[in-house]
Amino acid sequence: MALKGLHPALLLLLLVLLPACLALGRRETRHEKFHRQHVDFPKTSAPDARRYCNLLMQRRNLTADACKPTNTFIHVGPAEVDGVCRSGGTPSTENYYDSNVPFELTTCRLAGGAQRPPCNYRGRTSTQRIRVACVGGLPVHYKTQL
Repeated sequence: MALKGLHPALLLLLLVLLPACLALGRRETRHEKFHRQHVDFPKTSAPDARRYCNLLMQRRNLTADACKPTNTFIHVGPAEVDGVCRSGGTPSTENYYDSNVPFELTTCRLAGGAQRPPCNYRGRTSTQRIRVACVGGLPVHYKTQL
C-alpha cells in the first residue's frame, strides 16, 4: 500500500533533518577538537605567516572568547598525525608520544598585549618532530615541537 498526500514528504523531510539535528546536539570529541585546533592539510593559502595565523585562529574558533596565546598547526594529513600514537611515534612519558619524522608546522603566537578579540598573531613556519598526548590510540593534545 503506497502512502498518499503529505505523509511521504514529511517522512522524507524527517529522514533528512534528523541526522543533521543529532549532529548539532553532539559534542565534539577530544580527538575531533585536536584536529580542529591543530591539523591544517592541505595548508590553507595565505600571503604570509602572520595573515595565515590571523585567518586560521579565527576560522578554527580559537579567538571567540579570548585570544589563545599560542597554537601550532600541523600540515600533514589527519591519518599521519593520528599515526604518531601508533607506529609513527615513540612513547615518551605518561601518555605522550614523539613523532618519528618531522612535520611541516606553523606556530602562531599572540602579538601585543590584547587578550580579547580582535586578536593579532605572528607566525613562524618550521619542520620539526612533535609530541602529542594520546588516548585510545588517538591524539587529543598537542604538547610541543621537538
